[in-house]
Amino acid sequence: MNIIKVNSSLSYGGAETQIINMSKELVKQGHTVTIITTNDNVPRSSELVNTGVNLIALKKSRKLDFALIRELRKLFKKIRPDIIHAYLYDAEFFSRLAAIGLNIPLINSERNDAYKFNTNQKIGHVLTRHLVDAVVANSHAGCTHAKTNYPNINNSNFHVVWNGIDVEKVASRIKDSQFNLKAELLFDSSVKIAVMVASIKPQKNHELALKVAEKLISLDENWRVLFIGDKLTDSKDEYKTKITNMYKELTHKEQILYLGNRNDVVELLHQADVSFLTSHHEGFPNTALESMAVGTPVVTTSFSDIKRIAVEPWLVNDDHNVDKFVEILIKAELQREELFQKSKEWVNSHCSISITVQNLLNVYRLYVN
Repeated sequence: MNIIKVNSSLSYGGAETQIINMSKELVKQGHTVTIITTNDNVPRSSELVNTGVNLIALKKSRKLDFALIRELRKLFKKIRPDIIHAYLYDAEFFSRLAAIGLNIPLINSERNDAYKFNTNQKIGHVLTRHLVDAVVANSHAGCTHAKTNYPNINNSNFHVVWNGIDVEKVASRIKDSQFNLKAELLFDSSVKIAVMVASIKPQKNHELALKVAEKLISLDENWRVLFIGDKLTDSKDEYKTKITNMYKELTHKEQILYLGNRNDVVELLHQADVSFLTSHHEGFPNTALESMAVGTPVVTTSFSDIKRIAVEPWLVNDDHNVDKFVEILIKAELQREELFQKSKEWVNSHCSISITVQNLLNVYRLYVN
């Protein structure tokens, strides 16, 4: 099968991680994959070197960029894919317009739930959603949400394909790694580490995360809490500024570190005692999947499909209560060995990359030809 995947960038996000992982697996299985980005922000392009996945980075110059639409259309006509799969709003919108009249099945994605379009996005979406053949969500909650945004599409054209992870590659990376997290950060070998992998934006609820970190360390000063994603710096972004100011007021800020984006998240999670997520809403969180794949217990708030994913129901905090969340983190660390194998077995059975790609191909085949 000849497949085009379109996204706005190839940066450090959950959609990008899945596009990279699934594209590489599709090529391994004998398919042809071209990733097209609508801007040239592609810091993860090195992950595609020598994989057989083609990457074409375009550059959007304005919100409604007709030149970009023409470039996309030329590529669609040149490559003549069996199917086009677009991810996230910009890529979906431009792909819809570029594919008009080409008789190529166009699939859009739903990577989240419980959100709203801004005014311009809503107008663009409503005017073009009739050009979409199907929607693939990465969670059941996201699928339900997508149905409200695409009332023109039949229920049978909505599909759920959970995120996937290359379990064998993860195991190989862990085995071959010389990485020592505590040594890198000059931590004493006796400290315990909790990690949250998330960009700094309202959806991820860093207010709750910082309160949890502060409480955890106040109960036991051997804890260190690491945040992977954006660096915590003064910013024009109102939410980042709010979190930065909150961080500055913490009593235990010296034991709470924001490390920015990393290419060794899997190795870092493997050496953590626990990981956690405090999101208000999500699709299928990659960080939970990565944590489980290396056997590190993950504690979360309640969102999307997380109760279907968690290997124990008590790992999910329903009410965003700080004390309760910290209590669960401590319990998860104490039961880490018990949860280790259970987590890895769940990932192998439900979300290995081969299973995810096979499920996605089953969807594609419904629309090809």
